[in-house]
Amino acid sequence: MFMIDKEGVRKDIRAIKEKLASPSKKMECIADIEKTIDIKESHIWRADAGSCIGNVCNISSQIEIEIGILKDAVGAIKEGDNKRAVASLENYVAFIEKYYDDERPAY
Repeated sequence: MFMIDKEGVRKDIRAIKEKLASPSKKMECIADIEKTIDIKESHIWRADAGSCIGNVCNISSQIEIEIGILKDAVGAIKEGDNKRAVASLENYVAFIEKYYDDERPAY
């Protein structure tokens, strides 16, 4: 299992879901999600390039699933289907909760 700041993810997704309530912030929501997709794609690139260590290189398929969930949310927003977008964002958080350990401070 890999580590991630789950509270940070929950906070970011919560903020996007709140913005979805405002039609004028639609593009901002898309930009926020696409930024996360870009970060995830760079993780895949590093894993595929071999610049990772140990079993971290084996997570490409897991990250691809995350990207798929996020892309579905973007597509839903573009189609005006906020209900599906919210469901996708909630699926993303559930995926993170299931497949990642929470980061802990190093002492």
